[in-house]
This record gives sequence, structure tokens and C-alpha cells, in this order.
Amino acid sequence: MNDGSATGESKPPPDWIAESPVLSRSYGLAAKAHASQTRATDGAPFLDHALEVSMLLHEDGLDEELQAVGLLHDSVERGSLSEERLRAEMGQGIADLVMALTEDSSIESFEQRKEALREQVKAAGDLAITVFAADKLSDIRGLRRGIARYGSHIEARMGTTVDGMAGHYLESVEMIGRAALDPPFVPELREQLELLEGAIPSEGVQASA
Repeated sequence: MNDGSATGESKPPPDWIAESPVLSRSYGLAAKAHASQTRATDGAPFLDHALEVSMLLHEDGLDEELQAVGLLHDSVERGSLSEERLRAEMGQGIADLVMALTEDSSIESFEQRKEALREQVKAAGDLAITVFAADKLSDIRGLRRGIARYGSHIEARMGTTVDGMAGHYLESVEMIGRAALDPPFVPELREQLELLEGAIPSEGVQASA
């Protein structure tokens, strides 16, 4: 998946991050890992996605270590951070969760790679599932924005089909609902899935007027 790039420095973190040593450290690592990357779906800075995931966890009252995982969840898979440095900087607990959320890039098939990721997250337990749920909520919102912005060009940007991504999101939400003891963000996820379905014309993705 090609996330593209753009120039510019990362913006300063919000106060709830700046006031926390663990979150400040995580934000700094995420900012460096994603540098000037932009998301393939909506063209926004990739760091904004990491921040949104962490903010969802923050607003849900979850602890700072889980919020840190939200900031770093794509730093190895999509960014330039190595697993070794992640473990050295953040410790085993946070690193283990980040790696549980990191898909196996050696699996070539999109469907098989995403299925393996869902099973990996499920096996890691409720904490990983919670961050995964926040990630999918941000992902679905981003895909909706991308369809509105890029229309038929979005599939070339993503390197896969909108239907394929929507199917992964649906399977992810179903997994979250079945696997978690207290499924996080499920009402919001289902609402966003409905809005996503409504944003995809029956004849295919096309630019909005």
C-alpha cells in the first residue's frame, strides 16, 4: 500500500499528550516514524490518523499505555520505526500490543493478510482488540472522506478495491463484537459502516459532484 508523502513538520501534540511523559515519548516516536507520510485514503498526514486513534482511546477513559499503543500502532507496519527500537524505547508491554496490531507483510494476498491480522489481534486479547476497534473507526472515517475527495481514483491510491476494504472492515467489526468481553466502539463502528455503504454507488466508486 502506497501512503504517499508530503512535506512539512508535525504539529505539536495536544495538552493531554504533552502533559504525559509516556504519551509525549510515544508521540515523538510516531511523528518521526511517519514523518511526512500521508494516508492513501484521504490524503491527510498519517500522524493525524495515529493521533485520532489515541484520542478515541483517551476520550473513552482508557489508560495512558493503551493511548500510547494507539499513537504507535502503525509505526512499525507503515512507518520507519523498527521493532527493536520500539521495545527499547517503550518497553515490552506497549511493544507487544503494537506488534499484535502489525500485519504480516510477507502474506501477499490482501484477503489472507487481513484475515491473519484479525486472528492475530483476536488472539492477543481485549487490549489489542480495543485499539484495533479505534483504528478501524478512524479507518472507516478516512475511507469515507477519501471517496468524497478522490472518487474513482481512490482505488489506485490504495492499491486495492473499496469493496475489499469495506469487507475487511465488516469482518473486523464482527470479530470485535464476538471476541471482546465488552466490545469497544461497536455502535459507532456499525454507524460508520452504514454511512460507508451509502457512500459507495451501486455502479462503482465515482467522484462526488
